[in-house]
Amino acid sequence: MDSVTQILFGGVIAAAGFRAQLGRGAVIAGGAIATLPDLDVLADLVTEPSVINVWLHHRSITHSFPVTLIAGAVIGAGIWAVERRVRRRPRILPKDALDDAGRRSAWMWLGALSAVTHPLLDLFTSYGTQLLAPFSMARFAVNAMPIIDPLYSLPLLAVFLFALLTRRHVDTAQSMAQLVLLYVALYTTMAWGVGRHMEDRAREELRASHPAAAAAARVDAYPVIFQIWWRRIVADLPDEILVGFASPFRDAPIEWTRIPRSENGPGQTPALDAIQSTYEARVFRWFADGRLHWRQLPQDSGGFIFEARDYRYGLPGESVLGFWGLRFRTDAQGRITAPLTPLAERPPFSRAALEELRDGVLGR
Repeated sequence: MDSVTQILFGGVIAAAGFRAQLGRGAVIAGGAIATLPDLDVLADLVTEPSVINVWLHHRSITHSFPVTLIAGAVIGAGIWAVERRVRRRPRILPKDALDDAGRRSAWMWLGALSAVTHPLLDLFTSYGTQLLAPFSMARFAVNAMPIIDPLYSLPLLAVFLFALLTRRHVDTAQSMAQLVLLYVALYTTMAWGVGRHMEDRAREELRASHPAAAAAARVDAYPVIFQIWWRRIVADLPDEILVGFASPFRDAPIEWTRIPRSENGPGQTPALDAIQSTYEARVFRWFADGRLHWRQLPQDSGGFIFEARDYRYGLPGESVLGFWGLRFRTDAQGRITAPLTPLAERPPFSRAALEELRDGVLGR
């Protein structure tokens, strides 16, 4: 999820169970701790800046369940230690004030829960999160939620602000926080169910149109930005990739865009084999969960241009094959002759794009 939503979720966790005992500062602390795992974007400061390193380091060890639990508890203990040193006894005790050991325990629990909610929220997006790092580099993803969804984030924002600003209605803030956590849990479950429903529907259509290949086809329904209903559905068949967009509010058959696996070039060749075995290509395949489309295009110089695109993401039109990828240039023998070039072709934000999203959600 986006970093703002992570902050809001951590603050609401604090409001739901710790605001009455630890004061309003707990809401700020919960939000701050919840967004700390995204500091892994600073990895470029100690490594060579590249898209490959971003894929390797973002949502890796700082997003691990065991690491966030331990680190969050340690941060909570640190907050307690600073609080104890700066103010041994608060001048105004919060309602249900705890003794010293109780405050330490509460801060540690708040830190651990706030931190671990970060990878938990990210798990329900398609990007992939290394939940077991450093013990495993496996990436886990549930195709339920987009990165940004106002219907998810705005209720959290309202409760976060109320819990942070109110001085007298602490019990009300706690009840509201608990209710909004239940709401987002149910909303996420519904989003996961929408995705599963659209996958099942796509498989049924494939069984009718591709009976021989449908049984082994991999089908996923990826959420499109800002909402959970309109889905990008991707089906892998032996000779082609099918991409369609559909909503549960429209019963018409899915309109598939058919993308040959050997589009604009030959099939598997020794030169393509060599490129796919490079470190950069292997990292990209790992990051994209295997969903890469390759093109091999000849150059006038006798060499080749190889393009790989992550086809989990994209919108109808020019970006249907994906928003980003990598480009390699080689000589006739398949040796790389220039640094790899990242491809980024996300369509510009426009009113037409919003109208297309609206129509997609409504099934028009």
